[in-house]
Amino acid sequence: MKEDIRTAGIIAIGNEVLDGLVLDTNSNWIEIKLVGLGLQVTRLVSVRDDLIEIEQALRFVSTACDIVIISGGLGPTHDDMTLKAIAKALGRRIVESPEALAIVKRQYQTLFERGIVNSPDMTDARIKMAQIPEKSIPLDNRVGGAPGVMIQEEDSTIFCLPGVPSELKFIFDDSIVPWLKERVKWKFYEQVVELGMHDESVLAPAIDVVMKKHPGVYIKSMPKTYGTSKTMRVWVSMRGENLEETQKHVAETIKDLEKTTGLAAKPVEK
Repeated sequence: MKEDIRTAGIIAIGNEVLDGLVLDTNSNWIEIKLVGLGLQVTRLVSVRDDLIEIEQALRFVSTACDIVIISGGLGPTHDDMTLKAIAKALGRRIVESPEALAIVKRQYQTLFERGIVNSPDMTDARIKMAQIPEKSIPLDNRVGGAPGVMIQEEDSTIFCLPGVPSELKFIFDDSIVPWLKERVKWKFYEQVVELGMHDESVLAPAIDVVMKKHPGVYIKSMPKTYGTSKTMRVWVSMRGENLEETQKHVAETIKDLEKTTGLAAKPVEK
């Protein structure tokens, strides 16, 4: 297991996402959280509920990322096959986890007592949610029924989360954030400013000049449709081991951008 986690990849699974029935807000939420923790999101893939597609996505993302966050496909239905696909890709068996089963039992008992489900009985469909790849760790879910799953595979760590946003967010904050805070050494800082110009082709040469003077700082112009604005938003960001130094470099970069363009940079909210 890597002690210095730097890169992350995201896999969103579900026919409903790729058929346009559901907007994938989970990936955006995860991206924001990961970046805020100092990680660089390197790859984002969305695939259908298909064993081969999920296997291929896992191989593509895990080869370039220290951690992989997967959303969707942990439920009780026939098309919830994420864990089966991952187990197949890693050459592991699917086993019934006592810890995962305890989470599922507790949740359905709670849901029954709250009048949300008609019975707390452990049906085959509910037991399915406690069947996870061998040598993996179930992650508590106190919002819905399916536990999350953490899988260690050589230098990669895979986190599988339910696709329901409230459940995904609970497990991410409850289990993944503390784990990452112990292992991510890098800090991320960003500042969005507004310049009094609207032509990105005019701003581009200035960005090139300033970025060469400040290695490690990333500058990204964010134009709007021509004719709709007289200003240009510019995103300036950096990762570093020391937050104060990172903030200093970003501030110096913005000052150089002002000098190079001859325009004042006004801080704005993203």
